Amino acid sequence: MARRVIAILLVVLVAAGCAKQGYPSGGPKDTAAPAAIGAKPLNESRNFKGKQFYIEFDEYVVLKNAEQNVLVSPPMAQKPLFSTRGKGVQVRLQDTLLPNTTYLFQFKEAIADYTEGNVLPSYEYVFATGEQMDTMMMAGRVLDARSGKPWTEVLTVVAYREGDTLPSLVTRSDKQGGFAFHYIPAGSYRIVALDDKNRDLRIDSTEAVAWDTLRYQAADSIDSTHMASLRLSAPDRRKQRLLKAEFTARGHITVSTLLPMQHPRIEGEEMEWRLNDRRDTMSIWCLNEQCDSTVILLTDEGLADTLRLRYRSLARRTRMQNTAQEPLMKALCSGTSAYYDDLRLAFTAPVHTLADTASAEVMLLKDSSISHCPIVLDSSGLLAQIRTTLHSGEQYRIRLADSLFADLYGHPTDSLAFTLTPKDYGILTLHIDNRSGHQLLIEVLDSKDTVVQKQVLTGSGRLQFSHLPAAEYTVRAVVDRNADGQWTTGDYFMRRQPEEILLYDKTLLLREKWELEERWSVELKEE
Repeated sequence: MARRVIAILLVVLVAAGCAKQGYPSGGPKDTAAPAAIGAKPLNESRNFKGKQFYIEFDEYVVLKNAEQNVLVSPPMAQKPLFSTRGKGVQVRLQDTLLPNTTYLFQFKEAIADYTEGNVLPSYEYVFATGEQMDTMMMAGRVLDARSGKPWTEVLTVVAYREGDTLPSLVTRSDKQGGFAFHYIPAGSYRIVALDDKNRDLRIDSTEAVAWDTLRYQAADSIDSTHMASLRLSAPDRRKQRLLKAEFTARGHITVSTLLPMQHPRIEGEEMEWRLNDRRDTMSIWCLNEQCDSTVILLTDEGLADTLRLRYRSLARRTRMQNTAQEPLMKALCSGTSAYYDDLRLAFTAPVHTLADTASAEVMLLKDSSISHCPIVLDSSGLLAQIRTTLHSGEQYRIRLADSLFADLYGHPTDSLAFTLTPKDYGILTLHIDNRSGHQLLIEVLDSKDTVVQKQVLTGSGRLQFSHLPAAEYTVRAVVDRNADGQWTTGDYFMRRQPEEILLYDKTLLLREKWELEERWSVELKEE
């Protein structure tokens, strides 16, 4: 009996092992998105009277944030309800359907397969409540108003019919800025693209928005010559405010603001102040060098603050004192980074006195020849320039004696010495025929789209951009309509479009010692 039980167990175990080996070991991973194989009622149905429809797929699916990722045109006041049933998606309509209207449901990444999560990028279901179905279309693209390049983030795009205050069409842009409206009625439309964070299809005062003063006609095909081109920007609604005010050393205060200061004034004990180039940071020096507490009234456009400042705790004081121990004078050029004629010095406090015999000793190391070159202090007292002519590839030793300068406290500068080897740079000259009718801001950009140099041009003329390292560059023009020397963003509620950006159609390759000349006719497109 025992032998029979053992034999039966062996048979069961062998059978189990065989059964286990019989399972498939797997195959290629499923990467295909679900495919629609039918719908009830059929897609593109006419005389639709129902309250729901069903879309069937070739596999089980799940919904991904359907309330936000399913777009309905025309928009419905009562949003539909979405659910899965079997291998499909059930849509229940909560709103009353308009007569003789074509409804389009766009499933934008709202459906994925159940097992692998492969997303269906887009699917459209359409029906008409009357005998006729609208078949017209419109298309366009959204550009970054600052760079002139396609907008790469997804946006909501709406269209308004003549006289409407609410959008009658809605779609989304793709990652190349393109968008299209399908199954729309004939007529003309005003198109608006917006970064609709709250998904309410309304233009908020803080949202980035792009719109056009033109109206676009729906057509039976997409004609590239009549596509909408919208320029997106966010309105600058920031208000001036104080960001920081503190002692950075005894007698030295730094004040920072959100926006550039226009015409700042300070009231308090005797002090001197300077603004940085961006005009958003003010450095203040108390004439009492040991000052450790003060009250300052700072006023500017949109700003009126009373600053009650005190030098901080011992730990912070130690750190601040270490910062304050920086040399009064330092070089802003060293190694191979110096420009031909840009030997600059910087000071940590305003210079009040300059020695009568102040000059810099410039030695050409290959033959030890020495020149004594004048030093020119700028009006801020924080920068100085050594006037000399250097040659590329040559090595120089620059020496400055001590006590050439003294700051507002009477502290003299120490001696300074540094070595440099100026590099060769290229020169780009642009001959610009300005037909825009406005002042231009011409910007030279590197391969990372960073502005490396810019100049303002009133009318037509010749601009020279010197000291450009060997590299590839692009050029763009800002049509500076308000003549403030910078690009101005758009404002939908003020009906102000962002200032136009025009791109030069060449990429410019500049090499060392090259002088590159280009001619550019800058004109606005006819509206």
